[in-house]
Amino acid sequence: MITIEEVDGKAGWREFESVSDLVYQGDPYRLPDESMDLGRILIAPPPSVAATRVTKAFLARENGIAVGRVVAIHDLSFTEYTGEPIGFFGFYEAVDDHDVAEALLDAAAHWLSARRLATISGPFGPSMFYSAGIVVDEVPALPLVGMPHNPLYYAAHFEKWGLMAVKDFYSYLFDDPCIIYNDPKYARHMQIFEKIKARSEVTFRSMKYRTLRRDASIVRDLYNKTFVNFWGFSPLSYTELFELLKMMLPVIDRRLTLLAELDGKPVGFLMGIPDVNQAAAKASHLKSRWARDLVTLWHVKRPGRTEVIDGVRVDMLFVDPDCPDRAVSSLLIMEMSVRMRDLGFTRVEAAPVLDDSPWMKGSVLSRTKLAPHRTYRIFSRELT
Repeated sequence: MITIEEVDGKAGWREFESVSDLVYQGDPYRLPDESMDLGRILIAPPPSVAATRVTKAFLARENGIAVGRVVAIHDLSFTEYTGEPIGFFGFYEAVDDHDVAEALLDAAAHWLSARRLATISGPFGPSMFYSAGIVVDEVPALPLVGMPHNPLYYAAHFEKWGLMAVKDFYSYLFDDPCIIYNDPKYARHMQIFEKIKARSEVTFRSMKYRTLRRDASIVRDLYNKTFVNFWGFSPLSYTELFELLKMMLPVIDRRLTLLAELDGKPVGFLMGIPDVNQAAAKASHLKSRWARDLVTLWHVKRPGRTEVIDGVRVDMLFVDPDCPDRAVSSLLIMEMSVRMRDLGFTRVEAAPVLDDSPWMKGSVLSRTKLAPHRTYRIFSRELT
């Protein structure tokens, strides 16, 4: 018998987190569910974030055992900005049982309907800026840092309940960070880029820890200007971006945070995140979370870290659409590839990449003939 209950209290949240232990037992690529601080995102978010997002977490039990979870999300800032009555769901984990999936999604749908929302979409964790979608094609490898990892049967769960695919996005893998330049077919493009760089007045600097608040505001403004006309956009708040950056500080290499400036004005941003999941895999056998964190950070910060962490996830390409220099995105990617090479990284994965994102509109990536490495999918359904 399957029952649904709302998550409340410390014991409830412990069970919420424990569902992943049941779902991923035996998965060789599963890492402990610690990539996101649920306390700051779901349980006790900052007041300014809590004022713009209402969530309700549900737990599914079968014969008293927690076998699934989901969170219903009403993003008030999204509703106010778009005027669209869309609710979201996320943090979905469940055993391979369609009855469990149906009970969880019904609970999320009923809660969203009671808030006068007409559509359910997801999964989001808790918004598109953090994490979105599920993996829908099998890639026998560790999940990319900060990107979804899930059993492939989740897509069947969603589709049987009535959700339909509404948006796909991808990752692109480069085993050599300069492969797109070393290929003879791109030699001419490389010559053109070198000429553009030589005459461009664009300069680059890294984000600074002592000015993190100011730089976070700059990145937020660039994000909101860049993506204003893109699918699923709603303005990103300063607090949300700053909270995310604080969570990422232990694993960020500031040399891979690039702010592009023209005449002293910020015009672009690109971030590379060392693939800390490779280090986390080395510590995953340890029982203590404190010990896992310590060993992971040691691998992230130690000299010779590229012996363990050979990859970088490249994300957050923002370019001011009003910038007069149309080559900023390509110059950012070139500068990033040089820095990754100099730091010893040999594998790069760009993600997430929407078909209509800046990555695919005039950037170097649009000139490659690589097929996507992984595919992620977002689903939606009208509520009745």
